[in-house]
Amino acid sequence: MQFRMLGNTLNLAFVGSTTGTAALLKNHSIQIRFESADALRQEFEKNIANRGIFVATEVEFSIRSAVDVEVVLEYVDAKEVALSLRGEVVHCVPIEMAASGAMPGVAIQFDDTARELCEAFESLLQAPTAPQSPIETPGADSVDPAAISDSALGLDISEIASSRRERRAAKRHAVRVPIRMMPTLSAPFEATSRDLSATGILLTIKTVALPVGEVVRTCLWHPSGEPSIEIDGRVVREVKNKSGRIAAVAIAFDRDQASDPRTNEVIEAIRQAGHRSRLGGISGSLVDLGLANMLQMFGCSALRGTLIVERDGEQGWIAFADAQMLAAELGALSGHDALVAMLDWGEGRFHFEATADEKLIQQAARRPLEAAVFEAVRTLDERAEAASVGEGQEPVVIDDATTFLVDAEREARARSSLEKADEAVLELAKTGMTAARLKSIVPESPESIQSALEGLVELGILIPR
Repeated sequence: MQFRMLGNTLNLAFVGSTTGTAALLKNHSIQIRFESADALRQEFEKNIANRGIFVATEVEFSIRSAVDVEVVLEYVDAKEVALSLRGEVVHCVPIEMAASGAMPGVAIQFDDTARELCEAFESLLQAPTAPQSPIETPGADSVDPAAISDSALGLDISEIASSRRERRAAKRHAVRVPIRMMPTLSAPFEATSRDLSATGILLTIKTVALPVGEVVRTCLWHPSGEPSIEIDGRVVREVKNKSGRIAAVAIAFDRDQASDPRTNEVIEAIRQAGHRSRLGGISGSLVDLGLANMLQMFGCSALRGTLIVERDGEQGWIAFADAQMLAAELGALSGHDALVAMLDWGEGRFHFEATADEKLIQQAARRPLEAAVFEAVRTLDERAEAASVGEGQEPVVIDDATTFLVDAEREARARSSLEKADEAVLELAKTGMTAARLKSIVPESPESIQSALEGLVELGILIPR
């Protein structure tokens, strides 16, 4: 799927959009129609079984409003409602985000439990479907955390076959939530998950190293605030980035503890919460527009959001609300330093969700998103300049006879963060005035004008000639 935007082609994948067709009915009812049994099965396995669905619509719904979802099987009877479900709108992708390449719509969480939904859809899913294609071998970043090294867990030969069958059956889900790790060889620390299944977890490493084979205890918090659980496990795999640093580790849960009903309940609740946050999200390549442009674009079109970026085993994220940056994190880096590091990537993959952690919204120290991006870009420019000077190039000298060219793209990106003196100097510099003439016209001291000129040159907005 392609969208034309800002002179570039941005390739996006929409997460959770229904494979059926949706129609809006009266009284806050939505009807979803499926043309084939395969389409129904695909939607059930991808979204409905996770107690949610994303419906593309430009009609506005209120968060937490109740809706009825009618399911019609056109391949059976196009006039009959096969099933009616009750649900709640958990988040909306507003029509304003269409300009950013997003698909406007609503994410709905069903009132029924996963088990109740399975029972309700059981008879509808009986129709034969096309044969399943062979399962591809997952790559380094998509392997089930627990499906790696049986020997690392100390399993004997008689256990290996059954263990592998269990792990293949345990579905892996992208879930980014805070967790608490309690290793046996070091102090407890906070971490962030990437993937979670019934048998293991993949988590981002910040500062504490967890060697393969180490026994650890993982604390998982219930998303609704119910009591947390603790489950033992063992580190079975390391994920290294391009420079060889360990960016993530996979942990296999203790099999007996993982089969406990309470543990299953909490893992299922976390998994469903992660699925709901991803409904209606979009994914693509950072190369098309660049991270700075994406942050500004999403920040202008969405009330809140979380942009997750990945490259060479590394995963970082930036969260914002009401055009204010809430937080940014990449491994051990946070805030400005993390944002600078991610902006410096230039390539990788992204996933955008039009949601943000409620705790961050309530507690984070905010700062304007545009200003945060501007300062991070400025830091990168300063580093590049320092590097060029270090290579033997002379720094740019601005004398009284210097005139300037203007980089319009950098000006547009930095305009909202410029001081009044900078703006005045920039506007006059566009006319071709010399530095001496600027100092004689602008009602500031010559030192202030010189400082403004040097700052605009450092940002790459003014180019001396």
